[in-house]
Amino acid sequence: MAAENRLSRRAVLRTIGAVGASTIVASTAVSARAEPPEGADRYLGVVDRIVDGRHVVLLLEEDNRVVDQLVLDVDEFDSIEERDVLVVVIKDGELYRYQYLPKKPESSGRNG
Repeated sequence: MAAENRLSRRAVLRTIGAVGASTIVASTAVSARAEPPEGADRYLGVVDRIVDGRHVVLLLEEDNRVVDQLVLDVDEFDSIEERDVLVVVIKDGELYRYQYLPKKPESSGRNG
């Protein structure tokens, strides 16, 4: 009698969940790193400080130079800490979307 290699229902559901979660993460990363929509700009954003637990001061960098800063409400982020690194898309002076990065890349230039 051949031994059957059957997966438990829990193992199947875990696998399906992992595949679904990785697809969502990949699509979010692509959307933040893809070309910004018309009238928007993409920057590397570094959290400089959080003021009174309410306001996030985000330094916007281009070509490894700070070109602007944006002060945002802390509630605009799922979670945020000082020195977090993000790819941010700014449209009409507002945060349009963002994606966390595990570390600051060597070059933050648009062509780099």
